[in-house]
Amino acid sequence: MIAEIKREALRRGITRICHFTPTRNLLHIASGRQGILATKHLASDERAIFNPTDLLRLDNYPDHISCSIEYPNVWYFAKKRSEEIIFPDWVILLIKPDYLWLEGTKFSPVNAARGSGRYIGEGFKAFQALFGDHPPGSRQKRGAAHLPCCPTDDQAEVLVPDKIKIEDVLAIAVKDESQAKNERARLKYSDVDPDTFNFIIAPDFYNERSLSSMIRRGVRPIEKPFSGNIDD
Repeated sequence: MIAEIKREALRRGITRICHFTPTRNLLHIASGRQGILATKHLASDERAIFNPTDLLRLDNYPDHISCSIEYPNVWYFAKKRSEEIIFPDWVILLIKPDYLWLEGTKFSPVNAARGSGRYIGEGFKAFQALFGDHPPGSRQKRGAAHLPCCPTDDQAEVLVPDKIKIEDVLAIAVKDESQAKNERARLKYSDVDPDTFNFIIAPDFYNERSLSSMIRRGVRPIEKPFSGNIDD
């Protein structure tokens, strides 16, 4: 079952999974060196930096981490950013795809909270359902040009059990060079080596309509590695 998921993921050209978070959480993740933890495993001091709504798991899987395949869950990402007033900056962590074929990983062809998690499944068939012509619970249909690496529904999710290691973060996607400099500065002033992470500039990741359209047209958005310094 796990081997089948790995073969299919590689055949589709999947290179990563994504997890978005406010910058305030990134600092905690990086400074603690514990990686990304599921809600259930957060210590009291870690919970304190989350908004109360962030800790609610309407999918009923508090021991799992919500991720998406290849690109962020753009519509939910936009919703969460619009709700955040005090800390407006968000980042997208790009993570090794190996968690797709990890024992205990679950899949939802739509937003995992829909129907209180009724569409969530595990195993190869559940993984395949993400890429169906008309996935269960979704109103979206897959067109011929759709990027093979991307699920049919923009809000399809991957639920990773327990923890994602910090060394498995391939890069951090930000919306522009100014944010890249700011994020590196925040890390530095929090006594975290800013070179811990690679940064890429990916403005389309922060534009839900643009990214959704590109995926359906079979067009990959531009991703530019950031090579500048904090003071450039």
